[in-house]
Amino acid sequence: MVAVKVIPALLAMAVSGLAAPSDPGETAVDFLEKVRTKNLNLEPGADTALSPQTSEKKRKEIARRLERLARDLGDDRLEVGSVRLDGDLAAVMVRKIGGFDPARLQVFPIALVKRGADWTAAPVPASFENSGVRYATALKNRLKSLEDWMLRERVVDLENLREQSTARMRREIEANFPVSTLRGFTSQQAGERFLAACEQRQLPAILALLGGLSATLPEDWPARLRAADMALSSTSESARPWRLLVAPEVLRVPVYHDGEAGETSAIVSIACLDPTGNLPRSKTPKVELVHLALSKKSDGLWRVDPSAEFLTNGSVRNNETDEDLDGDLLELFPAKLALKYPVAPAATVQQACDALIQALGSSNPASWASLIHLQGDPSDQRAICARAAQAWWDLRSPSVARQATPLALHESGNLATAACQLFDARNPDRLDLKFLFFEKTPMGWLWDPSPADTTRAALRDWTDLQSAHWKDQWQDALLRDCTKLEKIPDSAAPGEEESRKLLESWFAATHQGDLAAALRLTARLDTPDSKITLLRNLGFEMTGARLKQDPPSITGVHRGEIWSAVGAKITVDEKSSFPLYPVIGTPAGPRLLLEVDLAASGSRSRDFLNGEALERLAVSNPAAAVELKKHFSAHQAALNPEKKTEPPMGGNAP
Repeated sequence: MVAVKVIPALLAMAVSGLAAPSDPGETAVDFLEKVRTKNLNLEPGADTALSPQTSEKKRKEIARRLERLARDLGDDRLEVGSVRLDGDLAAVMVRKIGGFDPARLQVFPIALVKRGADWTAAPVPASFENSGVRYATALKNRLKSLEDWMLRERVVDLENLREQSTARMRREIEANFPVSTLRGFTSQQAGERFLAACEQRQLPAILALLGGLSATLPEDWPARLRAADMALSSTSESARPWRLLVAPEVLRVPVYHDGEAGETSAIVSIACLDPTGNLPRSKTPKVELVHLALSKKSDGLWRVDPSAEFLTNGSVRNNETDEDLDGDLLELFPAKLALKYPVAPAATVQQACDALIQALGSSNPASWASLIHLQGDPSDQRAICARAAQAWWDLRSPSVARQATPLALHESGNLATAACQLFDARNPDRLDLKFLFFEKTPMGWLWDPSPADTTRAALRDWTDLQSAHWKDQWQDALLRDCTKLEKIPDSAAPGEEESRKLLESWFAATHQGDLAAALRLTARLDTPDSKITLLRNLGFEMTGARLKQDPPSITGVHRGEIWSAVGAKITVDEKSSFPLYPVIGTPAGPRLLLEVDLAASGSRSRDFLNGEALERLAVSNPAAAVELKKHFSAHQAALNPEKKTEPPMGGNAP
């Protein structure tokens, strides 16, 4: 037996990167990566040493264990620790070392067997169970020795990791945020840099400014570290006050700094506007304040000293507020916002409308800040900002794809309004008119997100007519960038590569909820039901894209004379679907004919829908329908070579 211990992370990574495919350490890490990404094939002879004699009941139990293991792995970095070899058997310690919190450190023992030239992981961590080797009686002592070693070494290795965690943490923080940078900061610069680090979700910089580079760590350092780590965790929703500093949709403006040169304490105050409101208390957005206390210790470094609310993720509320000071700071918000984002009026109302539509579709929470007309006292102005933020969030909420499309613009003196169709992926075929209001100021045209009753009354004659006017026309206006086909073109089917690129662009557009980009990639037939069918299918695609955990993958391209049909695999909540997207050549280039909705499935309802889609296409062009049916059969056969099925030509599936 030979015992080899690899401790330094960089050395372990270098060894792993250079090792041959039969290296046991690399094999163990690869096994855990497949477990983490749920891409592990548990069939005998595949990704593990699972014995073919393993019962179905036992396989399901192993699969459940590996699901729990995947949750423990999270998304932290893995490295090889200790390795023990015994001929064609091995045991490997794999360390989870990502993050800065010692409580997140873990060690996973992996048993491996060598078959031929290659190492293969046993299906059950820390055990050779169900790997087939237990059937050889002479191996039992060797197996027990390795399993006992894994149990002991896991405890030893984890303790060593935790002892080294403070030094490791400091090295990783300083690699991203040198202590020399922090040493030159004033209290105001330290506060502003902490805010920037929170906005950019830079954990090393946040920890540096919380005291992670201090000569002596703060007494409550474990609580600071855990709170910051949790605030940026991808698996949790940050509670206030962390949410106000780290959530990407929150708009923040520093409004106050109290700290003179030579002093060792200071306060920085930040006004925050959360467009989602303060759920579950209220859906109405309002400006809120976050106060950061800073102190300078004997090592000359400024650090942020978070309140109890930060350290408990909001479970302890701080009721000690200065109402006079907070009231004064809240009144500063509109002026500070205008200073940070200077007003940018437009010369024409059309330009103002175009700029606003672009801003409302932006991921930047401050995109609208330079376009608004602030009126009244500071309280009124804060309400205007809150309404603007809410309007932006209505179109940016990650739960649903929504987009405003201008239909018409009306100008009357110094006032104007734009009628917009609010496309909602959940109700894509419904007219939903919204109005945006504008006012011409001495500087130019600006958005009025909270118009007065007098403004609405002055424009009501026009706005009241819009619902009737657009009742039968809004779909044409919405689909103006979608290529309309009088018939199926006679041009050759697009090439495989350009068809792939079209679908990749399509997946990106639907994932981002970019309605205009998605429609530019589509075509539709000039038939009575094409508009409504296309919009419904588009809504379904965009709604599904918001739920997708894995990026869609292209399974193949089937090219004929008329079509290049692109097969895809889309996985949501571990359930996969296999749509086939028909791509056709048009004078504008390759386009997706989205109204023809096909997907491989064994269900009768899906077969019925496939048949209906092909029947609808056959009315326009029988030959095109026959060819696309062949592509669909090839798509199904590629997914399940042993079962050949064809969709019925019509809605009457047996």
